[in-house]
Amino acid sequence: MERLLDAGANPNQVAPTNWRQTPLGRTLEFRITHPKHAGHIRTVRVLLSRGANAAVRSTYLDMTPGELASFCGLEEAAEMLRATPPAEPHPTGITELWLAAASRLPEPALLDAVNRLCEREDVHVIWRQATPLMMAVGHAGHFRIADRLLDAGAGPAQGTSLLHADWHFEHLRPALRYLARAGWNPNSCDARGQTALHKAAFCGYTATIRTLLDLGADALARDARGLTPAAVARCRNKAAAAQALSGAGQ
Repeated sequence: MERLLDAGANPNQVAPTNWRQTPLGRTLEFRITHPKHAGHIRTVRVLLSRGANAAVRSTYLDMTPGELASFCGLEEAAEMLRATPPAEPHPTGITELWLAAASRLPEPALLDAVNRLCEREDVHVIWRQATPLMMAVGHAGHFRIADRLLDAGAGPAQGTSLLHADWHFEHLRPALRYLARAGWNPNSCDARGQTALHKAAFCGYTATIRTLLDLGADALARDARGLTPAAVARCRNKAAAAQALSGAGQ
């Protein structure tokens, strides 16, 4: 990378794809299959020293580098970027509370900010089909923050389910158990009549299917097309998911 920068590469180049990544944004963007390590922090440091603009929004999330570092839990990078100039407001309305709830930085460091933001922002806001509560439990695994959001009036049933949201949640199963204890109905369905179990079957999430069944999800529920979760799994060639649903609800 340093050789490319020495040769005149633009540290603020935005990729001409739907992902809209800058070098800094790509370095910080989270990938479950691509864990961050010390090399990423060094790359951030080099890019900043070579003129990378930390106020530029990039990636399909339209986040600044500082927001991405917080979202992905990269403490050292977040600290480096803390003093960067403020960016323009988020183009699609992401809120500070949503970002704080979704942040993977250590939970104790976020609690004060979440407490303040709960006093002045809408705890029911939905961005990319997910609420702050969904992101706190499913993305970050921050259950004390989730408790605070519930105290502030966040609804565990808002947004139908974690599986209906536009995210791959790392803490999906513990999040589902938490939300069910808080009052979420595992048999709630979306406009197409699909329950969380239908969605888990569609994705082939076998362990999640077992969790949902333990929480009382109806294996015989039919969506608007008349399909049960097992039928959805078979249509998607998800054999293990279909097997997990075999005989359930009989």
